[in-house]
Amino acid sequence: MRPEIPRRPVSHITDSEFEALAFGSEGPVLVFFGSRRCKICRQLFPVAEAIAHDFQGRMNVYGVDAGKYRLLFQSLRLRGIPQLVLFLNGEVKLRLGGFHPHPVLVEQLKQWVP
Repeated sequence: MRPEIPRRPVSHITDSEFEALAFGSEGPVLVFFGSRRCKICRQLFPVAEAIAHDFQGRMNVYGVDAGKYRLLFQSLRLRGIPQLVLFLNGEVKLRLGGFHPHPVLVEQLKQWVP
């Protein structure tokens, strides 16, 4: 069963939803790993929402609380937050750590998302 495109620009998901949504989707999926306690994460979240709007209908964007779902974060061998991870047909294609401005992210994602 293919997941629905979320109504909110960035839907927050749990570790139990992650596998089906990130690895089970046929198209591109961008996952934002962050925390409300992280200042840079709070700065990047509006950028992630803008990316979700820019690529609406072509890519799903989800948020995962890295502190709450630490085992998931560690299983992907991610270091530090914020992290943006692009999955395409179940494979990790791109990992970006730290803050990146909107235009930089758009250019990076255009390589993978038509």
